[in-house]
Formats: sequence, structure tokens, C-alpha cells
Amino acid sequence: MNPQAAKLRRSRLILVLLGALFIGPLIAAWVLYSTGMRPSLTTNYGELVLPTQPLPKLEVRNVDGEPLPELLLGHWSLVQLGGVSCDSACSDRLVLSRQVRLALGAAGVSKERLQLVYIVPDAAAAAAAVAQLGAAHRILHVVADAGAAGQRAEDVFKPSDPQAVYLIDPNGNWLMTYKDQADADKLQRGLLSDLKKLLKLSSIG
Repeated sequence: MNPQAAKLRRSRLILVLLGALFIGPLIAAWVLYSTGMRPSLTTNYGELVLPTQPLPKLEVRNVDGEPLPELLLGHWSLVQLGGVSCDSACSDRLVLSRQVRLALGAAGVSKERLQLVYIVPDAAAAAAAVAQLGAAHRILHVVADAGAAGQRAEDVFKPSDPQAVYLIDPNGNWLMTYKDQADADKLQRGLLSDLKKLLKLSSIG
């Protein structure tokens, strides 16, 4: 092979390698995306709701029977569903949410941007919850579900875990779900980490 032909061959080889270097990752990414193979590594702790779901306006009332149609708008909200009474597991989860809110303030994030909402089945359960939880949960919004059949909170969230906590953004979108687990400390750290990131990056609420 003469030197000129060898030089031309090397030039073509270099061109092909450069093309593979720059175009190869794009092709690989497209193949992974089109076949549904996506990276599972994320920086959030909660279980993302995909696609993000705008919640319907839940019909809830406070302990005085007043309707609160805009309750889940304007603030970041941690929502927990309750039953006719709040057992020890329920109480522990409400305390965990309260501690996360307090920790936001200690981390330099306005805790006033986050509200805690506890939705129970009816007015009697709401009155009982307020009496049971007392002054320790003054900031907790205890509300009674007054929705029609098929339009109640449990119909919207369809809880597979009775102690799950749901994160709602100030526009009323359901973003994440935090389910029960044995390691409450890990759950609290993960929830706090997610909220600090979201509230620092977001200007809403």
C-alpha cells in the first residue's frame, strides 16, 4: 500500500472513530428510551407519581362543618388519610410529619410553606381526632371527608398502605407517595431531603 493510500485510510478511520464517539451515545440513549429501558437511579426518596396527577377538588370540611374547597392549593401539603380513630401507627406518622416540618425551619427553609393535612371519614371522626391529638398538633388541619361515593379521598389516593403520606404541590398536583416502612428514621430523613430540595428550587407556595 502506497503512503498516500495509507494516510487516507487512517484519516477515514479517525473520522469513523470520532463519529462513534459523539454519535454513539445519542444512538444508545435513543434505543434505551424507545425500548422503555430508562435509568432507575433518582435523587428523590419518595415514590414519584408518573405522570403527575392534578387532584380533583376534594370536598372536605373542618371540625366546625365549614367547607374548605381550596385547602390543597397555595401551600405544599403532606396529606395523611385516617380512619374513625387514630391508632399508634397513625399517631407516629403524624408526629413524623410534624417533625419534618419543624426540621425544615431548622434547615433554613420556611416551614410555613408546608401544611399538614389529616383527612378522616366524617365529622364525628374529625371531632374525635381533634380531642385525641390535642395541642401537640395545633398546626394540623384535621378535616372530614364530605365527598360523594366515588369522589372521596380514598377513591382518589387508593391507599395500599394506611399510613402512607402524600405530597401535594401548591397547584394541587399529587407528586409523591411515601409508604410505611420499619425504619422511621430513614423515612423521615428521606422526606426531609426531598422537601428541602423542592422548596429551595421552587418559588411557588
